[in-house]
Amino acid sequence: MNDETTVEQHGGGVGWQPEPYVLPRFNAVDNLSDALIGRGLSEKAVEALARAAVQPEDMRRKLTDVNKLRVQGGTLHIVETRLWSASVLPHPANPREYGRRSYALGGTSASLRILPEPEPAPGDGPELQIRVPRPDDLAQRLDDAKERLIKDNPLDDDIAAEGVLQPLMVVPMTVSYDNAPHRPASLLITADGSSRISAVHQLLGYRPSVIAYDWSHDVRKFRREVNRWLRLPQKQGWDSLSPADQGRLRALTVPARVVVGFESDTRAGVRFHTAVRNFIGLTHIRPPKPYGSAVENEAKGDAVLDSLAEPTRSRPARITRQEKLWFAAVINEQEAADEGFSPHQDVRAAEIVRAVLGGGTGTARRVNEGIRSLTAKQRPLREDRVDIAVELILRPVRTAKNDLLAYVRPRRAVLQRAYRLPEIEELPTDALLEGGLDSGRPLEELRTAAAKEAAEGLGASGRLGMAQTELAVKAAYYMITADTMALQNEGSGAARADDSRSAVGVLRAMLSQRRGVFQAYEVVRAGRLGQPLHEVDEDGAPIHTAEGGYRILTDARVRQTYNGEILTEALVGMVAVRARWATVANSVENLSRAVHDMESIPADEGYGSLVRRDGWDPEQIEKARRSLDKTSRKLADWADLHSDQRDGQDPDTNVDFLNPW
Repeated sequence: MNDETTVEQHGGGVGWQPEPYVLPRFNAVDNLSDALIGRGLSEKAVEALARAAVQPEDMRRKLTDVNKLRVQGGTLHIVETRLWSASVLPHPANPREYGRRSYALGGTSASLRILPEPEPAPGDGPELQIRVPRPDDLAQRLDDAKERLIKDNPLDDDIAAEGVLQPLMVVPMTVSYDNAPHRPASLLITADGSSRISAVHQLLGYRPSVIAYDWSHDVRKFRREVNRWLRLPQKQGWDSLSPADQGRLRALTVPARVVVGFESDTRAGVRFHTAVRNFIGLTHIRPPKPYGSAVENEAKGDAVLDSLAEPTRSRPARITRQEKLWFAAVINEQEAADEGFSPHQDVRAAEIVRAVLGGGTGTARRVNEGIRSLTAKQRPLREDRVDIAVELILRPVRTAKNDLLAYVRPRRAVLQRAYRLPEIEELPTDALLEGGLDSGRPLEELRTAAAKEAAEGLGASGRLGMAQTELAVKAAYYMITADTMALQNEGSGAARADDSRSAVGVLRAMLSQRRGVFQAYEVVRAGRLGQPLHEVDEDGAPIHTAEGGYRILTDARVRQTYNGEILTEALVGMVAVRARWATVANSVENLSRAVHDMESIPADEGYGSLVRRDGWDPEQIEKARRSLDKTSRKLADWADLHSDQRDGQDPDTNVDFLNPW
């Protein structure tokens, strides 16, 4: 029978009868090894591939005319063949179970260390490498990944009936260890197809750790395991086998696209591990369960960190390798401290925000490159970058809370909104004012700088200063992740009826006032100590309840205290003008929102916009436009006057007396 044959099963069912394979001769395996040498693979990887081939002669012939598969940044050279299922392992960092990982930085709840993402093996060949502390770490990770994959995306019933239909994407990977004297292991992992190979192992009763650390090191055990299944139909005949054994024999081999070469695009400079990750989209035996946006953002987060940590021909790495591990939360608190990183989660959040969202267009370009490596989205939006930053920030939080969705989901949503604060893009690329490596600056200094900016009218004018922005980012982290949220989703809870401002609007109003700066400082101070968040007065002193305790900081109190109204009673001077400008800026924003809301009203239920279909009264529009044009010309005059006065700066003193901005 050939691979296409379908026969009546013993017992009345219908299923695929695989070709009666036999174990290949050793000289055929050796000939395939010789053909693989010279392709940039390590000696151990060559041995692993040759041993895994079901028909070594067939694979050796195909090596003379490999298929070329374009991926973003390069071309993969692949050979389509069949491999023994006992030689292939699921990817140890499969994206499907991203959303339920426990991260080392999450503390004692992180029961399982997250392994680093594989990197290119030395020599720039078509091989990955991964470094882990001990063999037990990888063994446990592989077994855990299998259990989660078969639970999350069960395919064993389908594979038992028809085998694996679509080829797995298989890549060699070398495993080395931090602690000698363990010898390196050379494995074959699925860059795509981890759910399918996990279902196969479930059918055959295989533990991935046994494949990785027993059969991969002992050829005789490996061949003995394969041969015990091959003998079943030889002894009993296919029709005499039980349906369960027939299902296992269908899973004994898997179709595979084996990567045997890689060409990087000259201009892109993409390395092999990035090219492998860029390969997305093979179809499973049935449509796979969608990952979901949170899991997708997790996967994109690792891709973005990889892009930021990778130097290019024209640009150095944006972050160090140590920062990449800290941002990824794959090191624990002690390891982070040993590297000199802050123990405070708000500092880590601010560093991630600065690395992913700050730094201007150069950083945005590198972040977008990481996003595009996993998606077809050619022009990622700033919102995409914010969502990725938030997912990285939440890794330790999700681990500590054991992925309690009722806790995580609302906080994810509000963090995403809060960190859309536009001023974040202007955060400097050098060390933060407080808490960064070698900064040496206390939190009190950040508070003083932010209070000075507020006194100068920054924030009330529509834009926060640099210190205000940094303090807002850090305070928002604790206000949102605290058990009692002091900053909730707009239009939620007690504020629904009379305050639908976004988190950005509330933060800007808060940091625009001296009291709000002191409040943000107190939030960060208490948050770092794990204390409840409480209200402070104009001087930063705690506000007490009638019973003598501290008054807890809540979303309703924050919104009521910092309600976005005029922030000063001054009638003359720059402070008064800045306050009025805040009203102008808010009015323009409200007008734009009102026009958008009007345009979104449908002509009828289920139909499109009424005004986009029928338009609006020209006389009413002309009247509104005349008023807007008059105001626009006045604003333009102010801008011209301001520019002319800036040109009149005293060149001797280098002080611009006419520019109080």
